[in-house]
Amino acid sequence: MNQGIAKRRAFLSQRKNQGNRVTIGFTGIADFRSFIGQEYIAGMMKAAADYDLNFINFAGAIKYSLFDDIDFISHYLKNFRFMKSPLVDGLVTWTSSLCSFLDTKTIVNTFNALKPLPMVDIGYLDIEGIPCIRIDNNSSISLIMSHLIKKHGYKKFVFIGSKISEPHIRRLSAYQNELKKYGIQELPDSIYMTKTMDSIDIAMAVNQLCSAYNLKDGSQIDCIITSSDIIAETVIEELDKRGISVPKDVAVTGFNNQYNGITARSPVTTMDLEYFKRGYAAVELLIDRIMAPEEKFKTCLVPTTLLIRQSCGCFEQSIVDSGESINTGTTSITGANSSEEEVRTYLLKMARSIFSGQSEAELKELIDAVFYDIYEQTNPSSMLRWFQRHLQNIRKTSVLVNSELQQNITSLRKVILPMVKDDEKQFSHIENIFHQLRSLVSVFIEYDTLSTRENSYLMNNLSQIAMNFASATTGKQIQDVLRYQLSEMEIPGIVLCLSENMTLDLSSSNIELILPEPPLDIKEKLPFKVYDPACIPKTFFPQGRRYSLMLEILYHADRYFGYAFLEIGTQNISVYDTVRMLLSNALHSVYQKEGRTKERSMLLSNEQLVGILHLPSAPLQENRNGITVRQITNYLVEHLNEMTNLDKMAEELMVSKSHLVRRAKELTGYTIQTLHEKLKIEQAKNLLQVESIKLAEIASRLGFQNQNYFSSVFKKNTGMSPRAWSHRYR
Repeated sequence: MNQGIAKRRAFLSQRKNQGNRVTIGFTGIADFRSFIGQEYIAGMMKAAADYDLNFINFAGAIKYSLFDDIDFISHYLKNFRFMKSPLVDGLVTWTSSLCSFLDTKTIVNTFNALKPLPMVDIGYLDIEGIPCIRIDNNSSISLIMSHLIKKHGYKKFVFIGSKISEPHIRRLSAYQNELKKYGIQELPDSIYMTKTMDSIDIAMAVNQLCSAYNLKDGSQIDCIITSSDIIAETVIEELDKRGISVPKDVAVTGFNNQYNGITARSPVTTMDLEYFKRGYAAVELLIDRIMAPEEKFKTCLVPTTLLIRQSCGCFEQSIVDSGESINTGTTSITGANSSEEEVRTYLLKMARSIFSGQSEAELKELIDAVFYDIYEQTNPSSMLRWFQRHLQNIRKTSVLVNSELQQNITSLRKVILPMVKDDEKQFSHIENIFHQLRSLVSVFIEYDTLSTRENSYLMNNLSQIAMNFASATTGKQIQDVLRYQLSEMEIPGIVLCLSENMTLDLSSSNIELILPEPPLDIKEKLPFKVYDPACIPKTFFPQGRRYSLMLEILYHADRYFGYAFLEIGTQNISVYDTVRMLLSNALHSVYQKEGRTKERSMLLSNEQLVGILHLPSAPLQENRNGITVRQITNYLVEHLNEMTNLDKMAEELMVSKSHLVRRAKELTGYTIQTLHEKLKIEQAKNLLQVESIKLAEIASRLGFQNQNYFSSVFKKNTGMSPRAWSHRYR
């Protein structure tokens, strides 16, 4: 076994045996209707399963519609509250995914604040101390250029990219180096770097190109190299508007292997950046970092793959292979008088290589089907029936990939047709069966495509679920909807944490619901108050097994209700975002109905806390050595209506009383009693601005014995009586 794998498994096994299975997370922002983010996550989840790790997905979906909150980035940044120990042991980051929403300095500072948490990045931003899994732009462009020059003999090139993308700039540099390597002169007016990747800017670049060169019949330009499939698709469409055909008149290539390249008028020759493999490799590197946090790790480049499609002038390999003639002169079966056992052994060996994921029993059924079709000539074909079951089984757990299936058929055809070369009738019969197999694959693919585009059942199902959420008028009814509807969305479970009132920020929350129903000893602890979301006890997550969770922050406009950990079933991330929206809207209605909004404008702001603590930066800055300022202030704010109780506070924060007292003084400069008093006075200032609240009620709300004692403490802290302060500042 690879030594790296052996070391990882030994380390992870030791952690698991100690009852502390390693938990990793992933953070980034993407449009999860695009497959890039989905492939990254699929690779990470596969690695987490292979290495027996817990996985928590902190990824955020960019807004899908105009009805989403336009300031969603501020909501997403709340996720960073969770990205620390003990909730996670390490993090795979996609830092560059935030570049569309935040400036580079803010992004770097945001992720630097997570240190010393072990991290590995899959983006293109450089953050000191965080190793990366990167795209190898140089070798990728080299593969494209080698194919175009050596296979097609192209020499006259144009490059179109976007100046707003750092990877595009790097690909341009690699392209120019390739031209020099092959001794090809860079043509004048042959490089176009657009302001954006919007179709209008790409169209302008194509217009300039067509003004500079005649693109008909390859007379002046052989090929247009683009730095993205998105650009390539638009280029092909714009050329078509001008009567220029791809690849007949000019070839076009892309980069990234995006859906745009597949759906383009001429499917785009492109680079598969192996997002799945990069996600998998990132998890392996992260495990290494968790094992050796002080060791320096180099940037890793995952090899990419050239995907040949039609836009460069070729056809896909599966199409080429399916048209190849069969060499019937010889077979790999030794001797003309081979026994049936020898033939079956040979066929089984070949079938194993063609259908590597099938069981021995299934492969033997295939061999039986081959013999039936050759000698019995059943109708319908036995091979057709076997292949039908094969496709049905794939659909249970995966998706049908047309090119792979066609290649399977081609390989099987090459094995079987030589066996019937001497009988023209048998040869024709078996060849017809292979035509049927190809048609069967096409029919299945068409069905899957139609079901994806227009699955009215799923739409109606989601509509019904949405109505059920909307009709919930109490917290209990919301919990009932979750009990009965999550499984309909392929979500196995949930840990739901809700605040007592709407808040302007994430505050302490109560774990109110766990699905599936937990053991009795866990259920008896509910509701369980959590003061720091990263310190949520892992006993509330699925026990005795590895888990994969999706974090969703619950909010409506600028008000927060808490958060939910949804157990990952379907890997369609947009489903979890849908649950977040439905659940948040339902909670908003319930909180309003139950009057759980009256404190929302009375919360202590960050500015007030900074003023109390006299810290040079925001008081919510984390300290990695034990209890944090956030935990202390959150607890005290939640207990403003009580007298200070050090024993209770230490117990609920799960630290010793002496440690709590010492750390509070170190972090805030005050004793806990003094800090609690100052927080009460700051809250009193908020309440004094509301005319309808009387002094006696304020004193009671803040846990003072009576109004006179409250007034005395207020004046000690502010130099003014409560009435005088309220007249001045109201």
